[in-house]
Amino acid sequence: MYTVRTRQKKRRKIRPAVAGIFILLSAAAGGVLYRLPLSLQDISRIIQLAADKIPQSQQDKTAPEEILRGSIYDRNFKELAVSYPLYSLYIHPAKNTNHNRTAKQLADIIHVPADELQLRFKTSARAVQLADDLDSDQVNAVERLHLDGISWKRNEVRYYPENEAAANVIGYTADSVGLYGIEKKYDLALQPGGYKAADLAEIDFSGNHMPGAKGTDLVLTLDLALQKQIDAHLRRMLREQKGVRGVALLMEPTSGKILASSIQPSFNPNYFWRTGDTGGRDLLFQPLFSRSTLQPILARVAAIVHQGEEDHPLLPITVAAVNFGLKSKEYAEVERRLRIDGPVADSLARDMGKASASNNDRGNGRLSLMQIGVDLASLVNGGWRHTPAFLDSVYDVEKGRRFSKRQQENDEIHVLSPAQGVRIRRDLAAHFADSKKGGCLVFHAADTRVEPAGAFCRYVQRQLFVGMIPDRKPAMLLLMAIDRDQLAPLAKKGQRSSMREEGKFLLANLYATAGKEQVAVHPAAKDRKNFARFLISRRVDYSPLPVEQTAGAMEMPRLVGLSLRKALRQLNGRKLSIAIEGSGKIVAQSPAPGVRLQGVKSCRLTLDSEI
Repeated sequence: MYTVRTRQKKRRKIRPAVAGIFILLSAAAGGVLYRLPLSLQDISRIIQLAADKIPQSQQDKTAPEEILRGSIYDRNFKELAVSYPLYSLYIHPAKNTNHNRTAKQLADIIHVPADELQLRFKTSARAVQLADDLDSDQVNAVERLHLDGISWKRNEVRYYPENEAAANVIGYTADSVGLYGIEKKYDLALQPGGYKAADLAEIDFSGNHMPGAKGTDLVLTLDLALQKQIDAHLRRMLREQKGVRGVALLMEPTSGKILASSIQPSFNPNYFWRTGDTGGRDLLFQPLFSRSTLQPILARVAAIVHQGEEDHPLLPITVAAVNFGLKSKEYAEVERRLRIDGPVADSLARDMGKASASNNDRGNGRLSLMQIGVDLASLVNGGWRHTPAFLDSVYDVEKGRRFSKRQQENDEIHVLSPAQGVRIRRDLAAHFADSKKGGCLVFHAADTRVEPAGAFCRYVQRQLFVGMIPDRKPAMLLLMAIDRDQLAPLAKKGQRSSMREEGKFLLANLYATAGKEQVAVHPAAKDRKNFARFLISRRVDYSPLPVEQTAGAMEMPRLVGLSLRKALRQLNGRKLSIAIEGSGKIVAQSPAPGVRLQGVKSCRLTLDSEI
């Protein structure tokens, strides 16, 4: 006991002494700093020296991982929207003591002549931009040189590899913020970093409350192969029919999934600022069609529903009464039960304003193409009215897992009894079959009306095509509409096919294409071919070459063995249209090296990953 008390007394005596010594040392250090003050640069240098002593492996561990805006894929994981990091290289000339050596080291990496770089160094500016649109490989190459005065600025660029394909669905961004379509509606999920699962309630995250920590990709229901076929077909039909606008919709009747959506004329989201009025029009959800357009179909459906549990075949249309003898109230009651003019939620975020609101105005007697699609799908899928869907699932990059949509209230509503659903499908298959042999269901209607056009009015001739395949149990529903703003008949030109025949031909091709093998595995890396196309799209500077290079610019340079980026630098200024095949390094070129480029407007580069 005595020993413990003695130790405690000694500790009490030591503590004041230690505190006094610390105060004296602090005062001495303060005096030194007062007599010899350190500048901010000195402090920065001390910190830098300490940081340099940290092992490189430790620095790599603490460096934040680069996360970009999430990609958007079609249902087969084909890229529809993707982000790339590009970098701008700067130098502080005053901090770099050897301009000559720095210029030579950078020239081969950033593909700018060394003498041109040295000219840029001779400036009084604090920072000078040396290059733009550099990729990660070039950044790493420059970093390994450990040059003084070098700094970077990262830019994230959004790219849409398929240009106009499904642009009205995908939308676009500006400054990494979604402004239209899928990009806008799911902007929170696409942004780098995590988000609350509750903010994307339509997805079943299986108990994960904060998904997307390392990015989230979206998988749409669209099929790029089907989309391209419809786009090309609709454009051609507009030319032949002298149409001013057209819209097409391809969907699965059994699920409500949208496989393709085309609006022509379209716009390129890579240059969305040039779209004007075209980019803001969405014909899918605008009430363009009178309910009387579907009268031949709805009359048969109403008659079957009105029969109840009885199963009597309908009279032939040539001898049957109007609406098969149904009174107006009875006909209207069946339409109400089937929700023919019921609202269809706009599955996309838009800046549509009044146009979007008018879609769901009930009682106006007009239907949108999307409403017609949902209505007809419910007549052939057993009576289920599905909410149309563009989003299939999301992919969490960190977890490497795909999360699908959850079943929400009102996603599907049963509007027909099972027996009525079967009878209606059989009746439509028998009455609207393309031929006695079957194959598909086809319906075609035309309408002429007067529509307001600013301070004036215009005549509009509108054709509607509806096709379903196969006829007995449709798995694919195609709707197409074309508008002409004049009443003059089309001039005869060869054997022009009707819209009905064109629609049947397209529907058969789409069904055959959709039957091919599907891909359901998230890609490990971004598509290199799309990246190559992206680099070409960024090559917009056609500034004249220096005088000493003008003569060489008239000849095709040797490009075999170079990377695509180096080749594009070589061709810069020659104003050639460039076609690229493959990926990797260049193994063949046309024109050949040394060929005079007088009058030559295009060249072809063949790339291969093994050279």
